[in-house]
Amino acid sequence: MQVLFLALGASRKRAVLDESAELRANGAQVIVVVDKKKSWANAEFAPGVVVTTLKELESRHLPRRVEHTLLYRVPRATARALDRGPLRGRTRRGLKAYEQRIAAKLHRKIFVPAHRRLWPDAPARMVLAPFAARGGLDLLIVSDALSVRRAVRLLDAWAVDGIRPRVSYGLDYDIPSDTRQAPTASTQGQR
Repeated sequence: MQVLFLALGASRKRAVLDESAELRANGAQVIVVVDKKKSWANAEFAPGVVVTTLKELESRHLPRRVEHTLLYRVPRATARALDRGPLRGRTRRGLKAYEQRIAAKLHRKIFVPAHRRLWPDAPARMVLAPFAARGGLDLLIVSDALSVRRAVRLLDAWAVDGIRPRVSYGLDYDIPSDTRQAPTASTQGQR
């Protein structure tokens, strides 16, 4: 079983920790997506539980990697090459100024809007990518209120491709799709 926890609000930490540990102990692949890793710094996840952020997953998209290389890695490599002798302090200050004034603005005002326009479903595909090798996502656990909006966007994007994982608020609320409710006397009399 492959399970994705959306825990963007970090309001149910104990539940996410316990449920992810239980799933991992049963052999499931578990990925917990958080908004900021700092808010989970004191939380100790079970071995094998992958904790990541949406930004980390989205940065795996090839156009994002190319952008990062052009805006940051190439200038940093150039600055390292020039960072010798009398240019030492000036190169570092110049690089810092370039990253704050030029690269950050280009990223925010040009690349991000263009990326959203050209690849609107890329974030959803990048969240789903770690599960593709083992047959796809089985269960999406939306663990807090701040994750609901993102979960709806992900499910809408995945539905276009016919991907429909079970959705739950926690393990106690999950009903496997192969489980069918047997008709009871009270439901037969209502027909």
